[in-house]
Amino acid sequence: MGPQPVDTGRNDLGKVLVRTSAELAATPWEPLHGIDGATHKVLWQAGAIVVGLIRVEAGSSKPEHTHHGAHHHMLITRGSCVMLGQRVDEGSYVYVPPGVPHAVDDVGPEGVEFFYTHRPVEIGPVTDDDEYVAHPV
Repeated sequence: MGPQPVDTGRNDLGKVLVRTSAELAATPWEPLHGIDGATHKVLWQAGAIVVGLIRVEAGSSKPEHTHHGAHHHMLITRGSCVMLGQRVDEGSYVYVPPGVPHAVDDVGPEGVEFFYTHRPVEIGPVTDDDEYVAHPV
């Protein structure tokens, strides 16, 4: 018998999810907000909390943007690029705190792919979500 889900009343806890490499490979890459050469796969989402993959092809970039109310973690899984002024390659980790502008530039010849998490800062009740949280993709 495997782990049993726990009903916590939250939609981001207590649900088991396993996706095999074959299932992930079969999941199509979706365009990333109309950015030429940039695609993504959302692996898991609960409200504004998102976990996924982003791919940027060689010769493309992901323009500078800012998540004013969210933490953004990235682990480079393939290729290389420049983030926050530093060249990062496979195995590199990048953390961007809320409010810090960042981009994906100078993508290497093999492109770049990274696993990311986007977690809003818990700030209590909000009347206008767009004022505090910008979706990562």
